[in-house]
Amino acid sequence: MYRSFYVGRTLSIVLIAVALTACGKGGDKKASTQTVAKVDDTEITMHEVNLLLKGVPNITPENAPTMRKQVLDKLIDQQILVEKANKESLDRTPEVIMAMEAAKKEVLANAYLQKLVTSSSKINDTEVKHYFTDHPALFSNRRIYTFDDIGLGKNDAILATLKEDVAQQKTLPEIANWLKDNSVKYSSGSYTRPAEQIPLTMLPKLQDAKEGDTVIIEAGNAIHLIHIVKAENSPIDLAAATPFIKSFFVHTRGKEIVDEKMKQFRKEAKVEYVGEFAVANNAPQTAPVATATTTQVDTKAIAKEVESKANKQLSIEEGVAGLK
Repeated sequence: MYRSFYVGRTLSIVLIAVALTACGKGGDKKASTQTVAKVDDTEITMHEVNLLLKGVPNITPENAPTMRKQVLDKLIDQQILVEKANKESLDRTPEVIMAMEAAKKEVLANAYLQKLVTSSSKINDTEVKHYFTDHPALFSNRRIYTFDDIGLGKNDAILATLKEDVAQQKTLPEIANWLKDNSVKYSSGSYTRPAEQIPLTMLPKLQDAKEGDTVIIEAGNAIHLIHIVKAENSPIDLAAATPFIKSFFVHTRGKEIVDEKMKQFRKEAKVEYVGEFAVANNAPQTAPVATATTTQVDTKAIAKEVESKANKQLSIEEGVAGLK
């Protein structure tokens, strides 16, 4: 399915934002130098914009102003709805009070786990150096790629034809015309991406390519034809790469650390099941069922958030060659 990138907020984030707003003092004034918008008498600050920006993938220096504006507009819309809800005293209804309290607990629990993952990930200099040496395409031989891309669903017959076209040095426009003539759906575009914003599974083929080359990359259920327009050398030395590498290790080890610590915390805490849950706890265990009303700790998201503070995720942005 083809998807273009957009900035949207899920219901859970809205609930968290409402919870934090409700928990604060309505009369407190925010630093005027940080104010970026006002909704009636309520100020919206750059700190709030930056907080939500942390969850937006693939921000670049070029698109950052646009992303900030889109996030700000979402915050403005949110504040307008919050004011409407407050006028109708929805913040005092039992359902909303419970939802805000649940959101507050989730924020606090995740904040603690994020701190736990960061402090518990012991990474020595030898590990960092080995990773640096084993991934020259990301560091010592790092390049910034400008490329044209055609993305389409995987099809063995079409793939064979595309390989022949590339071998015959056909241009991407010629290949695109053939796809159109044969009613094959595809997406296309031109992009500039540093090595760290390209999936590690795709990077080796691009690293070996020269300017003017066209390479075919199979990625899951998708095929990408990438024509290298420019490949600019932009190496990173070990000192500069170290924080990125440590963040990567934190990300990959985060779930293991959290699972181990939660087992320890469970043993230390006094947990007592009551009523029907006491009976259920003594019954044979089955696979857990997640529900919409259960506040869950997303260990993968926590680890990813830690990583994103040092480096943006290693992927070509959704919608760029966007087949999922």
